[in-house]
Amino acid sequence: MPEDYEPATLEHPARNVPKPVMPAEATKETEAGAQAFLNYRADAQWYAMQTGDTTLVRDVTAAECSKCTAQFDDIEALYQHGGWAIGGWEKVTILPGGFTKRMDGGYNLPVDIMSSGSKTVPSSSKSVTQSPFSGTDLIDIYVDYREGHWTHVTASPRGAL
Repeated sequence: MPEDYEPATLEHPARNVPKPVMPAEATKETEAGAQAFLNYRADAQWYAMQTGDTTLVRDVTAAECSKCTAQFDDIEALYQHGGWAIGGWEKVTILPGGFTKRMDGGYNLPVDIMSSGSKTVPSSSKSVTQSPFSGTDLIDIYVDYREGHWTHVTASPRGAL
């Protein structure tokens, strides 16, 4: 983190939030490329939570992911109404042996997710809190690789995709 970054508190939103940059590795159709992409997307989602700017995470997420779109809309609305979020950091790790291309060309990746949790500081009386979690919630993330880039399509409970 840059020295001038200030995390959000109950008194103020985050300040001087570093904007994530897509690493070159994340453009390759390899397991390391998929992991680099998931790392970037997690950083872009955290950036959205910290700033209200969902552009980066929307750019790498399929529009068909209705839960994703609803989450991004909620983040934007929170900031548009004078609120902000605290936390929201996640680390996503592809489980060993989980990088397998499906017949449809996509990848259904079993992942371990660690989350710091989050809390919203709304300008109204409604507040949303997500408790931290790690490993006990088994998730698969479905991603697609086309024309030199990855796209997050959806996430579901393990085995549901």
